[in-house]
Amino acid sequence: MNTTKSFFIAILLATLVGLFACSAPEAEPVDTTPVEPPGQAEPQPNQNEQGENGTSAPDPDVPDREEQLQALKAMIPAELSKLPQTAEDFYNIPPGRFSGVQYGEQNEEIEKVISQIPNIKDPDQEIIEWYYLALLGLFAEDYPEPQEIINQIKLNSFGNPEVDDPRFQFKKQYNVMIVLDASGSMGHMAGKKTRMEAAKEAIRTFAESLPPEANVGLRVYGHEGSGAESAKELSCSKSDVMYPLQAYDSQKMDAALAQFKPAGWTPIALALQKAQEDLSAYKGENSTNIIYLVSDGIETCGGDPVAVAQQLGSSDITPIVNVVGFGVDGEGQRQLKQVAEAAGGRYVLIQDQKELLSEFQQASEIAQKWTKWRSGASYDALSANLSQAVSIHAYGSKWHSNSVRESYNFLSVFTDLNRLNILDQGTLSALEKIEKQQDEIIVKHGREMEAFLRDLNEKSYKEAVAAIEQTYKMRKN
Repeated sequence: MNTTKSFFIAILLATLVGLFACSAPEAEPVDTTPVEPPGQAEPQPNQNEQGENGTSAPDPDVPDREEQLQALKAMIPAELSKLPQTAEDFYNIPPGRFSGVQYGEQNEEIEKVISQIPNIKDPDQEIIEWYYLALLGLFAEDYPEPQEIINQIKLNSFGNPEVDDPRFQFKKQYNVMIVLDASGSMGHMAGKKTRMEAAKEAIRTFAESLPPEANVGLRVYGHEGSGAESAKELSCSKSDVMYPLQAYDSQKMDAALAQFKPAGWTPIALALQKAQEDLSAYKGENSTNIIYLVSDGIETCGGDPVAVAQQLGSSDITPIVNVVGFGVDGEGQRQLKQVAEAAGGRYVLIQDQKELLSEFQQASEIAQKWTKWRSGASYDALSANLSQAVSIHAYGSKWHSNSVRESYNFLSVFTDLNRLNILDQGTLSALEKIEKQQDEIIVKHGREMEAFLRDLNEKSYKEAVAAIEQTYKMRKN
């Protein structure tokens, strides 16, 4: 049936071609000799359209290759000079601009950025690697570094005589000061709740879990004014205590949490400075002072939160500073990590209420140990055997989840670079090959880290820290 149908179609086409050929009039010969109007000079080639050798001259509106190369190199972060290979290479890469969240949650903003990527024709291997480094500047994830693991082990080992950091020894008083971002962006969604709603519920749950002998306080910033430029001065000048440092009182805490909502700008430096004042009556020699800075963005009021954090960390209140980035982008992650490091504290990235509760839970557990210690219990009685299993296992899991998200985001951007005709298929194929190689290296280091962390579980505090420092060749301060 199909063969017969094809035969008749072929005959029909041949008949039609023959009919058109027979009916078309015979074309007259055309004289192609150019006729020059009298008195007019021979036209000269347009220099914008034709070069000396008859070739097309470059379009002045299209950047030349050198300009494209410079534009591409300008997109590469200063910290990236080569493709990462070692575990140290990966955890030292600064978080990319769009790290921490899935591609689909930010694709509109991503499209604006990747549209600026130049399409360099016939790139060699060096240029292909420049493309990849530029994309790392956008999508590199924040892989856990050894110091983060040591900081976590310190928390796990709170009160252990082996810990030579006096901040992690039991003291007469136990204080937790929460410094909460109430800027306009805290109204963004985190799952089914806004970030502010999630934070308020987590704070209430945490405060309720503390023993009555412990103190908790709440300070907010960004709660005044609005995000408008006209309201910036007011918003940037205010950071207020909503719940003064004291034992938990449910009615007072509920009233405090009801006083503010997401509003204005982000004066982190001012808030940290004020938090130091809140704790000034509790010197570190007699008090364990823990500060939680919860922020979903960077300083936007012109302050220097890193300098203030350094001053805070070296003050006589000797605080344990935990900086919590709530859904922050790459720029926010970089600044908040610097704040934590300057204060000698920890930085963590969270995305939802559950992860924030997990952070607060550690302070609650320490408070419970502190209460027993005050009643006369020894550290051995509080911690019969030191096990890092649950908390440091999270770092192996974090490495894995980051590698999965980074690979997904790279493959997603390759799709968009092709769909939007930003890069040609040959360049994209070369980039996909590099991504596959990089992903294999990342997964390998992740497995090695998980095996290494498992071995730490049965070690003492000093043995665990020594193993980390030796394995990762860390520089001691």
